[in-house]
Amino acid sequence: MKKLLLLLFIFVFSIFSIQNTFAQNATSSSQVKHVEYDLPYPGILPDSPLYFLKAVRDNFLALFITDPLKTSEYDLLMADKRLASSKSLVDLKKYDLAITTLSKSGNYFDKAIQKAAEAKRQGKNADSILDKLLVSSQKHQEIIFQMVQKTKGDTRYNFELLQVRAKNFQNTVEVIKSN
Repeated sequence: MKKLLLLLFIFVFSIFSIQNTFAQNATSSSQVKHVEYDLPYPGILPDSPLYFLKAVRDNFLALFITDPLKTSEYDLLMADKRLASSKSLVDLKKYDLAITTLSKSGNYFDKAIQKAAEAKRQGKNADSILDKLLVSSQKHQEIIFQMVQKTKGDTRYNFELLQVRAKNFQNTVEVIKSN
């Protein structure tokens, strides 16, 4: 049931987020390059019985951040941690959990972009966080491409969809920076 809901979510998101075909937007191996951007240590992985404590702590800390720039930075950190967790889960061959974790990474990344855009609309200097979001989105694409190469079938297809989502994040950040 979870897998079906995740697939449905990814399908719906991909329909509304891109008007071009998947083949036009998919990142090929020639487009993926090494990006100098260090991912944070993921800490406890989602397969741990203690993971819920980490999630509660992270959500609790987020409640106290009111500045959109700081919120964007925090959400980017959470996105990067989820990406690193997903990569570790793929290495452990826990593919379903890796896909779910990577999807949550994308949700945090999306929130980080929204908060950076909000800060820019408020007249704050968001150039630093936008630059960081841009480099991070490229790193996300690189890591997801590596995960695609390690998987097959439906799992690979789900990672490819999430890779397109990461590319869309890059495009969104570029548009926000240019405005």
